[in-house]
Amino acid sequence: MRTCFLCVCGLIGVLGCSTGGEGRCAANPNPGCDTASTDAQVLAQGSAEIGVPGGPDGLEFAPLANGGELRLQTLGQGGTHVFLAVRTKGFGNRAYVTITMRNLTTGKEIQSPAPPRPQLLFCDDAQRVCDLVPLTVMTGGITEQGEERDGLRVAIEAEVHNEAGVEALAATEATLSTADL
Repeated sequence: MRTCFLCVCGLIGVLGCSTGGEGRCAANPNPGCDTASTDAQVLAQGSAEIGVPGGPDGLEFAPLANGGELRLQTLGQGGTHVFLAVRTKGFGNRAYVTITMRNLTTGKEIQSPAPPRPQLLFCDDAQRVCDLVPLTVMTGGITEQGEERDGLRVAIEAEVHNEAGVEALAATEATLSTADL
């Protein structure tokens, strides 16, 4: 298994690793990355990856490709949402997850803050790889009234931390779609 997940770091789309510390980018050919990282280092530091719900029941993690499509949804109480997923390593089965989404046209940001208590993650048997899926993120306010949402490019950040002080930041870009509205 790769030492860290490939994700987009920063808003300029530089590929990197979301370990949040030394030993970054072991799976990245970027010359500025330190390739001496080990699984033990990643687990000590933590890593995160942004994805979407997948699988037949929508309860599995599926990676979200940089620039991938996120379909806006409406739920029973109205408003628009997207469904995301976050995969973690090194956090155990509970973590705080905050999602920030930024409109790349206007710079307008919305945030789905972590709840006051850590969220329960679904983990493999060894509790090394854990997922938060599905994660519903409200998108109201990402655009101005009347602004087109279909095809809107957004930057997404997932900030993950736990009570033990392990932290990670994952970032990617996506394109919103109104196909399901």
